[in-house]
Amino acid sequence: MLKRLSAALLLAATAAQAEPPFTCDGADPDWHLTLAGPMAQLRYLRNTDFEIPQSTRAEGRDWPRAYTLVSEFDTAIIILNEARCTVSGAQWPITAHVLTQRGTTPILLTGCCTVAE
Repeated sequence: MLKRLSAALLLAATAAQAEPPFTCDGADPDWHLTLAGPMAQLRYLRNTDFEIPQSTRAEGRDWPRAYTLVSEFDTAIIILNEARCTVSGAQWPITAHVLTQRGTTPILLTGCCTVAE
C-alpha cells in the first residue's frame, strides 16, 4: 500500500512539473498567484508557499485544468480555463478561480492568468 501511495505521489509531482508556469492576478480583493513546477505562491492577506501534489485536466481536453495546493497550514484548489479575462483593464488569456480558506471560512477568489515567461 505504501509503495502504491509513494508511486502515486511521485507521478502527481511529475505531472505538476510538466505544466507550464502561470502568473495570475485578481482585483477586489487584490491577490497574486504564481504556479511553477511543483510549487506555488499565493499572495492574499499574507504570502503562502504551497506544494502542488496534483494537477489534472478535463477528461479528453486540455482545458480546464485543476491544481491542488498544500502548505503547512493552508490548502487551495485552483481552476484555470482558457478563456479571455480582464483584470484592472488588462486582457489576459486564462480565467482563474481559487478556492481556499482562512481558518474555517471558505474564500473564493476570481481573476486572470497568463503563461509566465
